Amino acid sequence: MSETSLNKQMKLAEGLLLRADLMKKIEHLQNRIRPVLIVSDDKKPQEDPNKILAQLRKAIQDLESIIIRINKTNNETLVEGEGSLMEALAKRDSLKMLSEKLRNIRFAAQVNNSGEANLKTTIDIKKLQTEMDQTGRAFRELDSKIQEINWLTELKD
Repeated sequence: MSETSLNKQMKLAEGLLLRADLMKKIEHLQNRIRPVLIVSDDKKPQEDPNKILAQLRKAIQDLESIIIRINKTNNETLVEGEGSLMEALAKRDSLKMLSEKLRNIRFAAQVNNSGEANLKTTIDIKKLQTEMDQTGRAFRELDSKIQEINWLTELKD
């Protein structure tokens, strides 16, 4: 990533994509350096490990810069009815987790047709299904708000 691409005006969504690209690049550089770290006495490495290491350091510095900008933006951007974007992201994550856990509980609470007539479910499946539906809807609505904000909000410097 060039210095200018990191410091240019961009939308939050672009910054998030850049962060993901940098994380992939760091992983790729880590994988590239491994095979050139140790070679036989009579061999030269296919690539200069010092150059790869320099690229790795630069990519990590770039990642730090973009993460700072993203976090600053998340803390300073307001989401209607949710507080800051950072708070909305935490709420979205908790809704996603709750939704997954409720789905797992719903699946585990199903009495299978194993022929055991004396088995019964100990929770109200209908009530659980209603909560699952409400949680899923709340997650989707909040996720849509967040995605919209990501494409409309300028990344802070």
